[in-house]
Amino acid sequence: MMLAERVSKRLQRLARAGAVVTLGLLLGACAGNPYQTSEPTHDPAPPMAEPPRGPVTTPPPVRTPPAPRPPATQKSHPRYAPPPHAAAHWDNRLGVYVVEGQDLFYRERLYYRWDGDWYCAGRPGGPWEPVAPPSVPTGLRSLH
Repeated sequence: MMLAERVSKRLQRLARAGAVVTLGLLLGACAGNPYQTSEPTHDPAPPMAEPPRGPVTTPPPVRTPPAPRPPATQKSHPRYAPPPHAAAHWDNRLGVYVVEGQDLFYRERLYYRWDGDWYCAGRPGGPWEPVAPPSVPTGLRSLH
């Protein structure tokens, strides 16, 4: 036999052996389910406690506190500019600036005062002109 034939037969045997090993590995891999887990072991259940003998009351529902409200008065408002000619603070309830020490209100470049009717002016000292109630800020209308 020649060397080439012996090498050829040896390669054929190796190829068959490799095929058998590969086939065995494939069949072994297919035999089990990799997603299957073994059954968990169950611990014995603890002994049951005796139920309470008196009436069972449920606790009251948990109440969350309401969200904090903005303060009724604050130094200024983010949208409306404070009055340029007088010291004032913003009143959320009324929706206007309240001029300190006077019975005057301010919003959007106008001062308001009540004197039997609503009057408005561009400055705290006047001149005052009568104003129709629909033109008075809503919060002020509810005062009088």
